[in-house]
Amino acid sequence: MTLTLVAATDVGLRREHNEDRFAMWSPDDPLLAECRGTLLVVADGMGGSAAGEIASQLAVDTVVASYGTCDDDPSDVALRRAVERAHAAVRARSQATPSLSGMGTTCTAVAVRGHDLAIAHVGDSRAYLIRSGQGRQLTSDHSLVAQLVAHRLLTPDQARSDPRRNVLTRSVGIGEQLQVDGGRVPGGLETGDTLMLCSDGLHGLVADDELARLGARRDLQAACDELVALARSRGGPDNITVMLARVEP
Repeated sequence: MTLTLVAATDVGLRREHNEDRFAMWSPDDPLLAECRGTLLVVADGMGGSAAGEIASQLAVDTVVASYGTCDDDPSDVALRRAVERAHAAVRARSQATPSLSGMGTTCTAVAVRGHDLAIAHVGDSRAYLIRSGQGRQLTSDHSLVAQLVAHRLLTPDQARSDPRRNVLTRSVGIGEQLQVDGGRVPGGLETGDTLMLCSDGLHGLVADDELARLGARRDLQAACDELVALARSRGGPDNITVMLARVEP
């Protein structure tokens, strides 16, 4: 099997800077490719001035550098360790530079090795699996409104417009200890499946059924462009990032 990879990012209509960062990593070395497969990462930074951009870029770079070293650890263990190292790197930079104090970022990383799929996740960026036109969210948001929805104090529709929707309960670089969600996805991948990673600038404006319908399009680049355009047409208040990876025969 092979993966077809595409991505798009946009500053949106109300932000001056794009604090989203992403990476798609596939090693040329056959041995490393066999060991690690393909890595996708998206991060949505936060902090004053340029701090959000620095946090997200540092997180993405650290995850790629850490995961891209072959050892005996399985993909899910290596991926979780990579995000933990990103947390340490962002936190250390924040503490060393007063102007960057308090910066942090979401981080959602997916590793594909053959049909095996592993995830490591912190924050409210998301990963979806689209199969036969139906989408399934693979991550859970670490946010205040997600907790309120889980406790049935808000409905999903109310959560979309709640003024607290950007309040995160977990982020890379914030706090001494970080709990990283993830592991191997049961069942793995099938031919024709599409993985979608995106920041909340997309999924906060575009419903899950719309994400699945557009993400299932044959032309993946056109799908990315249409998803970004749809978020912009609905106000584009935040940076918008989407990554698509399709399993081809």
